[in-house]
Formats: sequence, structure tokens, C-alpha cells
Amino acid sequence: MEENTYMKNKKTYNIITYTFDFFYISVSLISRIVGIYFLWIILHYVASHLYIRLCVPNTFYGFLISPFLVTTPHCQALRWCLHNGSNIINTMWITFGNWIYSKIHIF
Repeated sequence: MEENTYMKNKKTYNIITYTFDFFYISVSLISRIVGIYFLWIILHYVASHLYIRLCVPNTFYGFLISPFLVTTPHCQALRWCLHNGSNIINTMWITFGNWIYSKIHIF
């Protein structure tokens, strides 16, 4: 009878351990994905404000000098961040929408 109790306790322990491991791995993965998503949002937001300030100033002088500024390395890097950030954020929303659709799709 003691052996039967031992096997039940071991089975319960294994189930609990497996469940905690599963949740730990899931939370770790989700936090990395969400962290990357928020990193791209922050990068896109900062790059858009820096681009306006550094590459196309809101003055008449800024209008005159903007054709020369847009070819500078920092403006090209900011445009890269804006372009790729927009595409990645868009892709994340499409992925999230598809995931939601797959969960509620009943047909």
C-alpha cells in the first residue's frame, strides 16, 4: 500500500513539475516576443520624431536645407528605422489578428 501512495505522489509531482516548466517556458517566450514588439514601437516613435527634428526642420531654412540633409547617414538610418519599424509593426498586427481569428473561428 505504501508503494501505491508513493507512485501517486510521484505522478502528482511529475504533473506539477511539468505544468510549472510549461508555464515558465511559455511566459519566457511570450515576454521576449512582447519585448521585441515594444522595442520596435519605441524605435519607430523615437525615429519619427528625430527625423522631423534632424532631417526636415520646420522652418524656411529647414525647407532649403532638407534636400542636403536627407542624404546624410543619420537621416538614412532614421528612414530605415521608420520603414522597417512600420513593416514589422504591421506584420505583428496581422499575426495577432490571425491568431485571434484562429481562436474564435467556428466554421
